Amino acid sequence: MVGPSHLSMSLKQFWVNGEPVDAQRYGGYHEARMKKTIETLDAMGAHKIMELGGHPWVMTAHLVDSGRFEVCATVSAEEVTKWADDIGVTPHRYHLKTESGRAAHFTNYSANVERRLFDIEERPDTVLACEIVEHLIRAPHVMFLNANRWLPVGGKLLVTTPNGAQFSNPFRRRSPTSGYRCYLYERHEYLFTLDELVDLVGLCGFRIREAGYWDVYERNGPSAFYGLMAKIPIGYLRDKFQKTISIVAEKSANVTELPRTPRVYTANPDWEYVAPSVGT
Repeated sequence: MVGPSHLSMSLKQFWVNGEPVDAQRYGGYHEARMKKTIETLDAMGAHKIMELGGHPWVMTAHLVDSGRFEVCATVSAEEVTKWADDIGVTPHRYHLKTESGRAAHFTNYSANVERRLFDIEERPDTVLACEIVEHLIRAPHVMFLNANRWLPVGGKLLVTTPNGAQFSNPFRRRSPTSGYRCYLYERHEYLFTLDELVDLVGLCGFRIREAGYWDVYERNGPSAFYGLMAKIPIGYLRDKFQKTISIVAEKSANVTELPRTPRVYTANPDWEYVAPSVGT
């Protein structure tokens, strides 16, 4: 599938297993972020990609339409109403075709990626966790341990997530967490800071190569001022006004159990795949 670059980021529609998917609403809002993701994957030397959280397949469609990568597999729970439970692992073949005629066949593993470790048949060189960790509700370290499980030593990981340290409008008094959604996977359950996410990914056997921010969402009206503030090279202003955290990491060791609990977890001795604390 890898071939000449196809740089259009204006996908309006694509087809998944023969069913049309309208990409304009989701794709229009996230267009700049998806373009930056593809540029970053290209710079990382990614070829065979495992995408975590494929649904609603718009990022997948852009990966396919770029002509630069092989989407070898995805993970997306098809039984979304049971997302909080262990739903087992069910592989299904998917076919995705874009308007330009580019197409890909890949396996989607319907599974709860934060409840169990599981094997896949494919051998990716890169795992993409794009705007997914903020939706996990229970044990995000299990997702990164799965990424470690599927990658060879030296394999790459790209993670992006909304910046939990930001305030898009410091004068507004409101909760930073998104409102309740009709589907659980659409809701942001936890908003990470950069240091918190670096700690979590590093504990799961990855060496951090790059950790920083992207400012890839359009700002209109008075909020455009905050975009200007984000560009000032002062750490505090980057933390508070850049919208997206980005981490590029490389698998450094096989890890199946964390040596300690991540900073964002409560001090509980019963975490799965975490070594018991001394004295517990």
